[in-house]
Amino acid sequence: MILARTAVAATAVATLALPSPDPGSGDSSLVHEGGAAQRGRETVFTVTAEQGHGSLTVESEAFAKELTLGEKRFRTGKDGELYTRVAGMVLCDVEPGTYPVELKEDDETVDTAELTVTSDMDPGNRDFCASHTSYDDAVDRTSETAPDEDGDGGGVGLGELAAVIAGTAVLSAVLASAATYLVTRRRRRRSP
Repeated sequence: MILARTAVAATAVATLALPSPDPGSGDSSLVHEGGAAQRGRETVFTVTAEQGHGSLTVESEAFAKELTLGEKRFRTGKDGELYTRVAGMVLCDVEPGTYPVELKEDDETVDTAELTVTSDMDPGNRDFCASHTSYDDAVDRTSETAPDEDGDGGGVGLGELAAVIAGTAVLSAVLASAATYLVTRRRRRRSP
């Protein structure tokens, strides 16, 4: 009995002595989908995170720009973990080789993946790189893997949409009432 109490007390002390994990440290992960990437082409990564994660970005010197991940883009997976996919555009002038890709949460690196850039280029990629088209023009913004815009995105939120609908309904009701009043007033004046 005394031995059991001592074991329980030692376990409790050991558990309390363990450092608690920092929020955002190791709760998010980054996985590269696919093999080697070509210059001038997008390459896709899967990012997983836990509820309440901080501001996430995916960064690499091989990318045209850092990829910002807004909280709205994450979906809930089978295991309850949040996930999303994001595509980064590989620079045309980057040297073939292996580059680190960092997942950062609140500007602190929480995971790293490797990206291998090959020297091979498809004719379409070669044409794109030779055309001097801007990367922003080439990014597919309609894809689910398109990075989020910096800032709030400028989109209309649900609350704003509800306010516009309610305002339109009130305006319609006022106009309908005014029209009905004018028509009935005119009819009364005509009647002897």
